[in-house]
Amino acid sequence: MNEVVSRLSHPGSESRFDAAPSWVVAGLQMTVSRDIEANKEVILRAIDRAAQVQTEFLLTPEGSLSGYHAGFDQGILEGALASVTAYAKARGVGILLGTCFKGSEALCYNQVRVYSPLGEYLGAHSKILLCSSLRHPGDGEMSAYAGGALRTFTWKGVCFGVLICNDLWATPGFTTLPNPYLAWQLRKMGAEIIFHAVNATGPEHDAYRAYHEANQNLWARALGIPFVTTNAVDASNPSCCRAGVIGPDGERHVIAPDSGEQFFTHRLTFAEAYSDTEQPST
Repeated sequence: MNEVVSRLSHPGSESRFDAAPSWVVAGLQMTVSRDIEANKEVILRAIDRAAQVQTEFLLTPEGSLSGYHAGFDQGILEGALASVTAYAKARGVGILLGTCFKGSEALCYNQVRVYSPLGEYLGAHSKILLCSSLRHPGDGEMSAYAGGALRTFTWKGVCFGVLICNDLWATPGFTTLPNPYLAWQLRKMGAEIIFHAVNATGPEHDAYRAYHEANQNLWARALGIPFVTTNAVDASNPSCCRAGVIGPDGERHVIAPDSGEQFFTHRLTFAEAYSDTEQPST
Protein backbone atom coordinates (compact mmCIF):
# COMPACT_ATOMS: atom_id res chain seq x y z
CA MET A 1 0.00 0.00 0.00
CA ASN A 2 1.45 3.35 -1.02
CA GLU A 3 1.09 6.18 1.43
CA VAL A 4 0.43 9.86 0.83
CA VAL A 5 0.92 11.77 4.06
CA SER A 6 0.63 15.41 4.99
CA ARG A 7 3.44 16.23 7.39
CA LEU A 8 1.59 16.73 10.65
CA SER A 9 2.15 16.88 14.35
CA HIS A 10 -0.28 14.57 16.12
CA PRO A 11 -1.83 15.03 19.57
CA GLY A 12 -1.01 12.59 22.33
CA SER A 13 -3.42 9.70 22.74
CA GLU A 14 -4.31 10.74 26.27
CA SER A 15 -5.95 13.97 25.06
CA ARG A 16 -7.05 12.88 21.62
CA PHE A 17 -10.81 12.89 22.16
CA ASP A 18 -10.85 15.99 24.38
CA ALA A 19 -8.89 18.37 22.14
CA ALA A 20 -10.23 21.35 20.22
CA PRO A 21 -12.03 20.46 16.97
CA SER A 22 -9.02 19.33 14.99
CA TRP A 23 -9.12 15.99 13.19
CA VAL A 24 -6.66 13.84 11.35
CA VAL A 25 -8.65 12.30 8.50
CA ALA A 26 -7.53 9.49 6.20
CA GLY A 27 -8.59 8.07 2.87
CA LEU A 28 -8.10 4.69 1.24
CA GLN A 29 -7.94 4.25 -2.52
CA MET A 30 -8.29 0.59 -3.47
CA THR A 31 -9.35 -1.89 -6.10
CA VAL A 32 -12.95 -2.82 -5.30
CA SER A 33 -13.68 -6.42 -6.27
CA ARG A 34 -16.63 -8.76 -5.81
CA ASP A 35 -14.57 -10.77 -3.31
CA ILE A 36 -15.77 -9.49 0.07
CA GLU A 37 -12.99 -11.22 2.01
CA ALA A 38 -10.30 -9.72 -0.23
CA ASN A 39 -11.85 -6.28 0.12
CA LYS A 40 -11.98 -6.74 3.89
CA GLU A 41 -8.26 -7.48 4.13
CA VAL A 42 -7.36 -4.28 2.27
CA ILE A 43 -9.60 -2.23 4.59
CA LEU A 44 -8.11 -3.86 7.70
CA ARG A 45 -4.61 -2.88 6.55
CA ALA A 46 -5.78 0.70 6.08
CA ILE A 47 -7.25 0.73 9.60
CA ASP A 48 -3.82 -0.25 10.94
CA ARG A 49 -2.20 2.65 9.08
CA ALA A 50 -4.91 5.02 10.25
CA ALA A 51 -4.38 3.95 13.86
CA GLN A 52 -0.65 4.62 13.61
CA VAL A 53 -1.32 8.32 12.98
CA GLN A 54 -4.32 8.54 15.34
CA THR A 55 -6.84 9.17 12.61
CA GLU A 56 -10.27 10.38 13.65
CA PHE A 57 -12.03 9.00 10.56
CA LEU A 58 -10.98 6.79 7.66
CA LEU A 59 -12.99 7.06 4.41
CA THR A 60 -13.19 4.13 1.99
CA PRO A 61 -14.54 4.13 -1.60
CA GLU A 62 -18.09 3.49 -2.72
CA GLY A 63 -18.93 -0.22 -2.45
CA SER A 64 -15.51 -1.00 -1.00
CA LEU A 65 -16.56 -3.90 1.25
CA SER A 66 -19.43 -5.55 -0.62
CA GLY A 67 -18.21 -4.76 -4.10
CA TYR A 68 -20.04 -2.23 -6.26
CA HIS A 69 -23.03 -4.40 -7.18
CA ALA A 70 -26.34 -5.55 -5.70
CA GLY A 71 -25.74 -9.29 -6.10
CA PHE A 72 -23.53 -9.78 -3.04
CA ASP A 73 -24.23 -12.36 -0.31
CA GLN A 74 -25.69 -10.48 2.67
CA GLY A 75 -24.59 -13.15 5.17
CA ILE A 76 -20.96 -12.97 4.06
CA LEU A 77 -21.16 -9.19 4.06
CA GLU A 78 -22.52 -9.02 7.59
CA GLY A 79 -19.69 -11.25 8.86
CA ALA A 80 -17.08 -9.06 7.15
CA LEU A 81 -18.78 -5.90 8.38
CA ALA A 82 -18.68 -7.16 11.97
CA SER A 83 -14.97 -7.94 11.62
CA VAL A 84 -14.11 -4.54 10.12
CA THR A 85 -16.08 -2.49 12.64
CA ALA A 86 -14.81 -4.48 15.62
CA TYR A 87 -11.22 -4.04 14.42
CA ALA A 88 -11.70 -0.31 13.85
CA LYS A 89 -13.13 0.04 17.36
CA ALA A 90 -10.23 -1.89 18.88
CA ARG A 91 -7.77 0.37 17.03
CA GLY A 92 -9.65 3.56 17.98
CA VAL A 93 -10.34 4.54 14.35
CA GLY A 94 -13.62 5.99 13.16
CA ILE A 95 -14.60 4.63 9.76
CA LEU A 96 -16.85 5.82 6.97
CA LEU A 97 -17.27 2.51 5.20
CA GLY A 98 -18.53 2.36 1.65
CA THR A 99 -20.61 -0.79 1.13
CA CYS A 100 -23.85 -1.94 -0.37
CA PHE A 101 -26.24 -3.33 2.24
CA LYS A 102 -29.59 -5.13 2.24
CA GLY A 103 -32.01 -3.92 4.88
CA SER A 104 -34.64 -5.93 6.73
CA GLU A 105 -37.23 -4.83 4.18
CA ALA A 106 -35.21 -6.67 1.49
CA LEU A 107 -34.24 -3.43 -0.22
CA CYS A 108 -30.64 -2.92 -1.27
CA TYR A 109 -28.89 0.36 -0.49
CA ASN A 110 -25.60 1.80 -1.70
CA GLN A 111 -24.28 3.21 1.57
CA VAL A 112 -21.52 4.80 3.55
CA ARG A 113 -21.93 3.43 7.07
CA VAL A 114 -20.49 5.70 9.77
CA TYR A 115 -18.81 4.44 12.96
CA SER A 116 -17.19 6.69 15.56
CA PRO A 117 -13.64 6.16 16.91
CA LEU A 118 -15.31 4.59 19.94
CA GLY A 119 -17.11 2.05 17.77
CA GLU A 120 -20.57 3.63 17.92
CA TYR A 121 -22.70 3.19 14.81
CA LEU A 122 -23.77 6.74 13.97
CA GLY A 123 -25.97 5.77 11.02
CA ALA A 124 -25.62 5.57 7.26
CA HIS A 125 -25.91 7.75 4.19
CA SER A 126 -27.59 5.87 1.33
CA LYS A 127 -26.94 7.14 -2.19
CA ILE A 128 -29.70 9.49 -3.32
CA LEU A 129 -28.90 10.57 -6.87
CA LEU A 130 -28.85 7.07 -8.35
CA CYS A 131 -27.47 6.71 -11.86
CA SER A 132 -29.56 5.84 -14.91
CA SER A 133 -28.99 6.10 -18.66
CA LEU A 134 -30.63 8.81 -20.73
CA ARG A 135 -31.90 6.25 -23.25
CA HIS A 136 -33.51 4.09 -20.58
CA PRO A 137 -34.50 6.24 -17.58
CA GLY A 138 -35.05 4.15 -14.48
CA ASP A 139 -32.49 1.47 -15.31
CA GLY A 140 -29.04 0.95 -13.82
CA GLU A 141 -28.72 1.93 -10.17
CA MET A 142 -32.31 3.13 -10.08
CA SER A 143 -33.51 -0.44 -10.64
CA ALA A 144 -30.93 -2.06 -8.34
CA TYR A 145 -30.99 0.16 -5.23
CA ALA A 146 -33.41 2.08 -3.05
CA GLY A 147 -32.58 5.74 -2.54
CA GLY A 148 -31.86 7.28 0.84
CA ALA A 149 -32.62 10.53 2.66
CA LEU A 150 -30.11 13.30 3.32
CA ARG A 151 -28.80 13.61 6.87
CA THR A 152 -25.79 14.85 8.83
CA PHE A 153 -23.63 13.26 11.53
CA THR A 154 -21.95 14.79 14.58
CA TRP A 155 -18.79 13.75 16.39
CA LYS A 156 -17.25 15.77 19.23
CA GLY A 157 -19.19 18.88 18.25
CA VAL A 158 -18.30 18.76 14.53
CA CYS A 159 -21.16 18.33 12.07
CA PHE A 160 -20.33 16.52 8.84
CA GLY A 161 -22.06 15.13 5.79
CA VAL A 162 -21.46 12.22 3.43
CA LEU A 163 -22.14 11.96 -0.30
CA ILE A 164 -21.65 9.03 -2.64
CA CYS A 165 -20.25 9.63 -6.12
CA ASN A 166 -23.09 10.97 -8.34
CA ASP A 167 -24.77 12.56 -5.31
CA LEU A 168 -22.40 15.47 -5.82
CA TRP A 169 -21.94 15.95 -9.54
CA ALA A 170 -25.00 14.56 -11.35
CA THR A 171 -22.87 13.42 -14.29
CA PRO A 172 -24.39 14.19 -17.72
CA GLY A 173 -25.34 11.00 -19.53
CA PHE A 174 -25.77 9.05 -16.29
CA THR A 175 -28.40 11.12 -14.49
CA THR A 176 -32.14 11.29 -15.20
CA LEU A 177 -33.25 12.62 -11.82
CA PRO A 178 -33.24 16.39 -11.14
CA ASN A 179 -30.05 17.58 -9.44
CA PRO A 180 -30.97 18.31 -5.78
CA TYR A 181 -27.64 20.09 -5.04
CA LEU A 182 -27.04 17.85 -2.06
CA ALA A 183 -23.75 19.46 -1.04
CA TRP A 184 -25.52 22.81 -0.67
CA GLN A 185 -28.30 21.16 1.32
CA LEU A 186 -25.75 19.59 3.67
CA ARG A 187 -24.11 22.97 4.24
CA LYS A 188 -27.49 24.49 5.11
CA MET A 189 -27.97 21.61 7.56
CA GLY A 190 -24.76 22.67 9.33
CA ALA A 191 -22.11 20.41 7.77
CA GLU A 192 -18.57 21.68 8.36
CA ILE A 193 -16.96 19.03 6.16
CA ILE A 194 -18.19 16.66 3.44
CA PHE A 195 -16.81 13.16 2.93
CA HIS A 196 -17.24 11.98 -0.67
CA ALA A 197 -16.94 8.25 -1.44
CA VAL A 198 -16.49 7.56 -5.16
CA ASN A 199 -16.24 4.56 -7.47
CA ALA A 200 -15.47 6.01 -10.90
CA THR A 201 -12.79 4.62 -13.18
CA GLY A 202 -12.69 3.93 -16.88
CA PRO A 203 -11.05 4.65 -20.22
CA GLU A 204 -13.01 7.90 -20.49
CA HIS A 205 -11.25 9.30 -17.40
CA ASP A 206 -9.88 12.36 -19.19
CA ALA A 207 -13.35 13.57 -20.18
CA TYR A 208 -15.03 12.90 -16.85
CA ARG A 209 -12.17 13.83 -14.53
CA ALA A 210 -12.32 17.49 -15.46
CA TYR A 211 -16.05 17.60 -14.77
CA HIS A 212 -15.90 15.60 -11.54
CA GLU A 213 -12.97 17.46 -10.03
CA ALA A 214 -14.27 20.89 -11.03
CA ASN A 215 -17.53 20.08 -9.24
CA GLN A 216 -15.67 19.21 -6.06
CA ASN A 217 -13.38 22.23 -6.24
CA LEU A 218 -16.18 24.70 -6.93
CA TRP A 219 -18.56 23.31 -4.32
CA ALA A 220 -15.83 23.35 -1.64
CA ARG A 221 -15.09 26.96 -2.52
CA ALA A 222 -18.75 28.02 -2.76
CA LEU A 223 -19.66 26.42 0.56
CA GLY A 224 -16.41 27.35 2.33
CA ILE A 225 -15.82 23.86 3.73
CA PRO A 226 -13.31 21.09 3.00
CA PHE A 227 -14.06 17.91 1.08
CA VAL A 228 -12.34 14.59 1.75
CA THR A 229 -12.69 12.25 -1.22
CA THR A 230 -11.54 8.78 -2.14
CA ASN A 231 -12.05 6.57 -5.16
CA ALA A 232 -11.78 3.00 -6.40
CA VAL A 233 -9.18 1.98 -8.96
CA ASP A 234 -8.84 -0.92 -11.36
CA ALA A 235 -5.86 -2.62 -12.94
CA SER A 236 -6.00 -0.92 -16.33
CA ASN A 237 -7.66 2.50 -16.03
CA PRO A 238 -6.79 5.65 -14.10
CA SER A 239 -9.27 7.27 -11.77
CA CYS A 240 -12.03 9.56 -13.08
CA CYS A 241 -11.57 11.66 -9.92
CA ARG A 242 -8.38 11.80 -7.87
CA ALA A 243 -8.58 11.04 -4.17
CA GLY A 244 -7.42 13.57 -1.58
CA VAL A 245 -8.51 16.70 0.27
CA ILE A 246 -9.96 19.88 -1.22
CA GLY A 247 -9.81 22.94 1.03
CA PRO A 248 -12.57 25.54 1.45
CA ASP A 249 -10.51 27.67 -0.93
CA GLY A 250 -11.35 25.19 -3.69
CA GLU A 251 -7.74 24.05 -4.05
CA ARG A 252 -6.53 20.44 -3.87
CA HIS A 253 -4.17 20.34 -0.91
CA VAL A 254 -3.74 16.56 -0.87
CA ILE A 255 -3.71 14.60 -4.14
CA ALA A 256 -3.27 10.83 -4.25
CA PRO A 257 -1.84 9.19 -7.39
CA ASP A 258 -4.69 8.08 -9.61
CA SER A 259 -3.66 4.44 -9.90
CA GLY A 260 -2.82 1.71 -7.43
CA GLU A 261 -3.70 1.26 -3.80
CA GLN A 262 -3.09 4.51 -1.91
CA PHE A 263 -3.47 5.79 1.64
CA PHE A 264 -3.41 9.46 2.64
CA THR A 265 -3.83 11.50 5.81
CA HIS A 266 -4.45 15.15 6.53
CA ARG A 267 -5.24 17.37 9.53
CA LEU A 268 -8.32 19.59 9.46
CA THR A 269 -8.70 22.35 12.06
CA PHE A 270 -12.33 23.38 12.12
CA ALA A 271 -11.92 26.56 14.14
CA GLU A 272 -9.91 27.89 11.19
CA ALA A 273 -11.86 25.80 8.65
CA TYR A 274 -8.60 24.62 7.13
CA SER A 275 -4.93 24.28 7.99
CA ASP A 276 -2.04 24.39 5.52
CA THR A 277 -0.09 21.28 4.69
CA GLU A 278 2.82 20.38 2.50
CA GLN A 279 2.34 18.64 -0.84
CA PRO A 280 2.23 14.86 -0.45
CA SER A 281 4.74 12.45 -1.87
CA THR A 282 4.36 8.75 -2.54
